[in-house]
Amino acid sequence: MSGTLLRTLLPYFWGFLVLYCCLSFGGTEKKFVSNRAFEDREQPLGPLTRRFITLVRLVAKFVEDLPGKAARARVAPSLVQAGLLVTPDEFFAGRLIALIFFPVVGIVFDWTLDSSPAFLIVMFGLGVVYPTLWLKGMIQRRQRRVFRDLPDMLDILRLATAAGLDFSSALRVVVESVARGPLLDEFEKVERDMVLGKTRSAALQSMADRLGMNEMNAFVMAVKQADDLGASVGPILAIQSQMARDRRWQMAEVLVGKLPMKLLGPLVVCIFPASFIVLFTPLILDYLESGF
Repeated sequence: MSGTLLRTLLPYFWGFLVLYCCLSFGGTEKKFVSNRAFEDREQPLGPLTRRFITLVRLVAKFVEDLPGKAARARVAPSLVQAGLLVTPDEFFAGRLIALIFFPVVGIVFDWTLDSSPAFLIVMFGLGVVYPTLWLKGMIQRRQRRVFRDLPDMLDILRLATAAGLDFSSALRVVVESVARGPLLDEFEKVERDMVLGKTRSAALQSMADRLGMNEMNAFVMAVKQADDLGASVGPILAIQSQMARDRRWQMAEVLVGKLPMKLLGPLVVCIFPASFIVLFTPLILDYLESGF
């Protein structure tokens, strides 16, 4: 009896454990994303996250001696675009841990349910693709946040330059007054690079390379052209902020246009069956009671 109960409850336990680990790993983005003290990698962490990071760093020491430096070089720009303060070795260490952990969970599911290796195959595939999907999701979320904040940030820069401040002073005003976000973090790095001796064009180009967004590339190109021509940067900022706002409005219209199609799935799966049950169950019961 106890063995049967154990086999019944164990899949639920492992399922809860996998879900908790995935959510904990996904929640580490706030700990690893660059912030005002972006030199400091140590942020307040939960106990599970802290143990996971320790394990990742231990495995990373082993991964760095393995071949595949080209693959690690290819993933490095993606880590920068996601705003993560992790090395490619640590990311591949996380992938290796997932590739071991998820199949082990699949084996336990297959053993407890006396099933074919279906869970093993599914969990192995999940271990292969989950870290990559997680990284792509973080890049997309960060770029969406930058895309949303860019027009307002450019407006503040324009107002500061129109008040008589140079670009460096206006950038400092933005950094000190605007709410936290990935775009503000990038402007902080631009200000720091300029203080350390980089030109404005070079510092902005580094920011565009880190973000990998067409909107930011257009903004940097416009500022560089203003520098080359000796023109005032104020009108350039006004034009770029209006263009960014127009693109944001167009994107909002596109998302609203896709909303009915996205609602169709929940309607068909959830709402329509419940409505059919409420409407037709009394009719079916009356038909059955009437003896056909």
